[in-house]
Amino acid sequence: MNKSSNNLLFLKNSEFFEGIQKKKNKVFSKRDIRLIIHGSKNGFVHPIMDIIINQVQKRRGKLVELEVLTENSYQTSSSKFIWLVPLFLLPGNHVRIDVPLIRNRLKNELINSKLTPYIGSWKNWINILVEMIKVEKKSVTPVFLHHPLRSKVASDHMLFLGNRLGIQTASWTEWDKFLEKPSMNYSPIPYTLLPTEKTKSLNRKDSISSLLEIKSFRNGLINLLSELP
Repeated sequence: MNKSSNNLLFLKNSEFFEGIQKKKNKVFSKRDIRLIIHGSKNGFVHPIMDIIINQVQKRRGKLVELEVLTENSYQTSSSKFIWLVPLFLLPGNHVRIDVPLIRNRLKNELINSKLTPYIGSWKNWINILVEMIKVEKKSVTPVFLHHPLRSKVASDHMLFLGNRLGIQTASWTEWDKFLEKPSMNYSPIPYTLLPTEKTKSLNRKDSISSLLEIKSFRNGLINLLSELP
């Protein structure tokens, strides 16, 4: 995928959400939401997700479910009409392989589901990143650190994001080379929604270990999910 086709992907995703925003004023019953997340070992879900789920349910008055990829047991849905929302920042195998399989399974269960683009491509999500980076740049040189990428489409996403934000992006396996230049005052920003053991090990006194630990990001995601029709 070249740069122009990658930008087209983001444009299509932006048009998708601009379309549903125009439908908000129409009178109809809102759908429930089923969030797809990776989860930790044995299906553990970080408590931050409880905050998000409770707030979105309260605002929408509709059910919010979780589909946890690391969960061993089969996860049924009690909904009949849902938004299927992949909470992934990059278009990796989970987005390209697991998500379509989940949607097909729900279809076979006669659940009417509408699939959104992965959260990392939402225009308003990227706008939240832009505002945060503006603040960070006033005191440090921020660097987005992501897990090692195995696909070109994911690499293209990070290239697009770095250009959009005007910052460097790198695999967290490359962080040591930034530490070799203390005069640059590099600050790591793990490009992950929730903390992992690896991102916690990267954490400095003045940095974070995940995006949703930042209140503005957490509230931003709650707002975006709450506004779905």
